[in-house]
Parts: sequence; C-alpha cells; structure tokens
Amino acid sequence: MKTKELVDSNAVYREQLLELGTLLQAARQQQGQTLETLAEKTLIRPSLLAAIEQGDLDALPEPVYIRGLIRRYGDALQLDGETLASQFFTPPRIQRRSWKETPAAQLRPLHLYGAYFMLMVAAISGLSYLLRQTAPEVTVLPPLDPLNSSETRSSESSSPGGAPAVPAPQPEEPQAPIQVRMTLTAQSWLRITSDGTTKFEGILQPGDTRMWTADQALTIRAGNAGAVMVSYNDSQTEALGQPGMVREITYSPGEAVSLAW
Repeated sequence: MKTKELVDSNAVYREQLLELGTLLQAARQQQGQTLETLAEKTLIRPSLLAAIEQGDLDALPEPVYIRGLIRRYGDALQLDGETLASQFFTPPRIQRRSWKETPAAQLRPLHLYGAYFMLMVAAISGLSYLLRQTAPEVTVLPPLDPLNSSETRSSESSSPGGAPAVPAPQPEEPQAPIQVRMTLTAQSWLRITSDGTTKFEGILQPGDTRMWTADQALTIRAGNAGAVMVSYNDSQTEALGQPGMVREITYSPGEAVSLAW
C-alpha cells in the first residue's frame, strides 16, 4: 500500500513538472535562446534545464530544490518565476507533519502554569470568602477618659476575669425601704454597696441616671461628689457634695448618715 502511494505521487509530480517544462521550453524557443545561454544567466547546468523541460524527475534533485530552479529559469525568460514555482507541489512522500502541529505540542508548560495559577486564584478567593462569612463579629469599645485610667484599671481588676465593670442592674424591688435615684451632671467614679454587697464600681458619664435600692443600708462613694445628684425615697434632689470632693454616704430606712473624706 505504501509503495502504491509513492508511485501515484511521483506520477502527479512528473505531470506537473512536464507541464511547466513544456511552458518554459516554448518561451525559450520563442525568444531564440539556447540552453547554454540560459545556463550562463541562471548558473544552472544545461542538463538540469533540459531535465526540467522534459519532466525528467530522476535527473533532478529534491523537489524543494526543483522549485528554486524553476523560479530562476522563469525569471531568466522574463516570466513570473515565483508563480511558476508555486504551481509545482511537493509530493506527499516528502511532506512531513511538524511536531509543533500535533495536539501534544499545543499543550506547552506555559499553558499548564497559567491553568494552575487560575486554579490557585479561585481557591484563595473561595477560602477568603468563607473566612469572612464565618468570622465572628468584633465589637470595638469606646476608650475611657485618660484622666481616670487608674480608676478604670482598678474597676476592671475587681471584675471577674478582668472584664470591664458591668452596667448597673435593674431595680430589685420597686417598693424597697431604701430607694435612691442618681443623676450625674459630670463624670465621676462611683461605688455602690447594697446590704453589704457591691452592686457597681466604675465610671459614669454626664447624663447617666441610675436607681439603687436596698433593704437595710445603701452606701454611695463618689470621687466627684458635686457631679452626683441624688434623691432619697423621692425626696428633693440635691448634690452629694462639693465638686471634686470624695464623699461616702450611707442611707438607712429611717435616715441618711454621711461620712466626709
């Protein structure tokens, strides 16, 4: 089967060469030129020029060189040598498929690197999105007044686990024997003790309002007594002391006993 294909391709090759050779021979004879004259112009041996005109495949070199000979021969006769040479096709037996045209050659390492890079980008993007979805929310607490940082650290150290002081609890009993309503006009550190138990220790800000109750005794210690306005059992509101003054006062069911410091 392979021998048959070789014979058929050579036959097609000879036919093309003979047609081109006949055309070149007719042009040469019409111009009155000999093979020797054209040999000097083209630097091609007269025997090779004669083989082209006669379509003698066996007397010529490889087809790729034959095309070059045809081009030079046509140009010497003032014909379009390039067009004539393009009409001469290389037979299938010498046409070899380049390895670069095979499917395996198309998949170069560069393509693999590009695909790997895109895969890594997609994986990182997916992981980042998943972490954002599962990350816990972080609450940022406002900073305390630097002037009272020492008092704040003392308040935090007294709390379990070093956590900031918890806000004031809800009123225990609306009808408790001791009820003290407190409103701050300026920042002050406070410690509230109800029936021997510390209910609050920390810093309150201007405008903060608290209600404290007790059954036996309620003690309030303030670092800025003038900023703490108190009302005992719905009595008239008055300041706990002078501004900037540290004062401690204890309320009992019958009367209030104060101790100034």
